[in-house]
Amino acid sequence: MIFRMIILLKRPTAFLIIWSIAAILGGTAVQLQSAIHVRPLDIEVISPAYTGTKLGLLGSLPFVGPAYSSALEDIKKDFPLLNVSQVFVIPSGSSEECPESEINELAKYYYRRRTGIPAEDSRNRLTLFVFTGCSKSLGGIQQFGTGLNKVVLSSGSSSTYLTDKTGFPTLLTTVLAQSAMFGVLPKLVRLYNWTTVSVVTEIGGVNSAYEGGGRAIYNILSGLKPRVDTKFVPVSLTGPITPIELTAILDKLKASSRIIFIAADSYPANKLLIQARINGMIDASYVYVLISPLTLPFDGSRLRNSSREYRFEEARASYSSCLLLGLGSELEFIQNLSMPASHPFVNVWKAKSESEYNYTYTDGKRPTVYAASSYAALVIVAQVADQVRRQELPFNFSDGTLFARQFFGRTFQTKIGNVSFDRLGQRIAQNLLGYYDPDNDSFVPFLLYEPSPTFNDLERLRPPVWFGPWPVPSEPLCGFQGIRCTFGSTVKVVGASVAAILVLLGICGTIFVRWFKQHIFETEHYWVLQCRYLRLPGRSGRHQSRLSLFSCRSFIAVK
Repeated sequence: MIFRMIILLKRPTAFLIIWSIAAILGGTAVQLQSAIHVRPLDIEVISPAYTGTKLGLLGSLPFVGPAYSSALEDIKKDFPLLNVSQVFVIPSGSSEECPESEINELAKYYYRRRTGIPAEDSRNRLTLFVFTGCSKSLGGIQQFGTGLNKVVLSSGSSSTYLTDKTGFPTLLTTVLAQSAMFGVLPKLVRLYNWTTVSVVTEIGGVNSAYEGGGRAIYNILSGLKPRVDTKFVPVSLTGPITPIELTAILDKLKASSRIIFIAADSYPANKLLIQARINGMIDASYVYVLISPLTLPFDGSRLRNSSREYRFEEARASYSSCLLLGLGSELEFIQNLSMPASHPFVNVWKAKSESEYNYTYTDGKRPTVYAASSYAALVIVAQVADQVRRQELPFNFSDGTLFARQFFGRTFQTKIGNVSFDRLGQRIAQNLLGYYDPDNDSFVPFLLYEPSPTFNDLERLRPPVWFGPWPVPSEPLCGFQGIRCTFGSTVKVVGASVAAILVLLGICGTIFVRWFKQHIFETEHYWVLQCRYLRLPGRSGRHQSRLSLFSCRSFIAVK
């Protein structure tokens, strides 16, 4: 009995103990969860930069600085637990040129800065490189960041390193890069069954990026299976060049293809297109695919429309044989790489450029898409950082590879529009292919390529307007040299001559056989009088002879 009482007493006691432990653990979990949600995060953004305005399209501070400033203001308001700081590393002596010493200044700043940060804080502190960049130092900065296992997010220029996730796993980009259109090229040549093409690219010239882009296009097309016969034609047209030299280049193209991709600035491209029209190579049998928006007169900088040097009035007469493959927004080509005039940030950033950087936009000029992508870069980093900060298990912010993976294959909403990343960390751009409309002096999109998880093909927007049969065959009916048609004409002439001779021989043979049979008949039937022997002078009459085997006419005398 006593034993049973002890058990009864112990049961509620055990229950109370278990309940107390659960309450303590539950409270601890709630406190832990609350601690996770209120745990602040320091984000250090290091941005290599320069201050010149001549290269504004690539992201000089007077152009993109206001966008970064707006992004920091919005992050502070929307993510109060993120302490975001941004430092601009400006090379000494940086003026109007794209500096090559950016990487040295960046490394010097980074390692000096590291000495003041305790090692135990690195896992709870996010450090990354966000910059617009220029072509001369881009690759070096990307290699530097990858070596440190830090995210390198470019918002003004891109490189082929982005596609190599084995060697460069921390690279991202928010820029609407021309490289984003490379995915449309295989689909384009397959759609129109173009099996023979040429890629013309400018060597050196205004921007060395054209050569890299041209070689990338060649590598993509020449590596397709089934094989596409691709010719690579490097040219140097920026300097003085004679019509004879241009004609030599065009003759080479004429002998090998009718589908020609041109990766060059408008200055050399216009020279080639003007000479092509003079040489009779602007017609419905030629297609010149312009793969750079800077090829067009109403895009780019350097006062292209007003410069006689670019010869746009002459070049426009050649655009009827051209297609434009370029970046788009809202199913329209992005002109001047500028933001829409109606966007609310346009006036804000123009005002900031004047007040903070003493730069005033000229009439008709607007902030570029590089400014928009710079804004998006910081805002998207904040969105991802705040998300992983809230995870129950602590996130290792010192692992740039792991942090970069949080961007892959996702779409983020920002004030400059949705920004989508592919599986390689590249921004998915809207690519358009358009024909030239001379009435409106513009290219009209008729094909769209905007890959998504559910659709990864070309979308037809409207039928293309072409002044001949479409699609243009990659090889003329008579061959590139016209030999096929010459050979065919010769065969036809010879065939007709042989046929005429055979007909003549047939007629002669028939006459001979008729005569020979008549001769045999007369020889074997010598007693039968022939009609020619029955004709009397001055008398004539026509009747069928009953004696003639060949129904000859017998002349019988009539009184």
